[in-house]
Amino acid sequence: MNESQMRQIVDAVLAEISSPSSPAVSSPVPLEASARHVHLTEEAVARLFGAGEKLKSLRALSQPGEFLAEQRVKIVTSKGTLENVAVLGPARGAVQVEISSTDCWTLGIKAPIRLSGDLRGAADVVLIGPAGLLEAPGSTIVAQRHIHMTLADAAQFGLRQGQAVCLRAETARPVTFEDVIVRVSEKFALAAHIDFDEANACGFVPGNSVGRVVRCEGACTDAAIQNMPILSSDAKVVTERLAKAMRPPVVLRQGTILTPAAQDVFLHAKVTITYV
Repeated sequence: MNESQMRQIVDAVLAEISSPSSPAVSSPVPLEASARHVHLTEEAVARLFGAGEKLKSLRALSQPGEFLAEQRVKIVTSKGTLENVAVLGPARGAVQVEISSTDCWTLGIKAPIRLSGDLRGAADVVLIGPAGLLEAPGSTIVAQRHIHMTLADAAQFGLRQGQAVCLRAETARPVTFEDVIVRVSEKFALAAHIDFDEANACGFVPGNSVGRVVRCEGACTDAAIQNMPILSSDAKVVTERLAKAMRPPVVLRQGTILTPAAQDVFLHAKVTITYV
């Protein structure tokens, strides 16, 4: 280890000692409220709207390639109904219904809180369109609040795929939401999504609300998400405290310096480090 590397380590350790115990508040993240909606397969579109029908875009959404469709459906159970429910496109590989906890009371069902695409234990509903009805067993969830990020966004915020963070909504009635899951893909655009129950609680105003990551801890249990090679940290020097905060898989940039104490942390935890 040369003198320059030693100086970097000393500077990093001194900065960490003098810094407050809690991470600094992050740059703003656009905050969006996601109303109840459904995702349909091509077969479901044909069943509900007629043979040969396709979803027609009414307007684009913030996430690239996604849109609000002109078509609407009704969600029905034996105990309740939700009218005029939005359909989002394009068509997907599975029918998925995303509602709020309040909607669950209206429908008389218990839907689990899940990330989009995770339908374990999802509730059963029936969808009705102008051309017919569709039984949709195992389709309905309450969407887990989350943040969409690109790889560059994740590096800038010092976050990783599947990480659970706290997000402070800077709204008329500020609220700090816990267990906000970071989702990283080059197909995404930076935005935090909450449902309408959460939006009402914090005084959300469409197009004029932001959130800030104020604490980062925990990780999503979705193995497919966790295994993506997202940077664990963009720091040039990894100190002992930073190493203890990291959870596998640990992915660092080439040239990142590990302090001897950080090396001991990874060695003791038997963590393999991947450099990209």
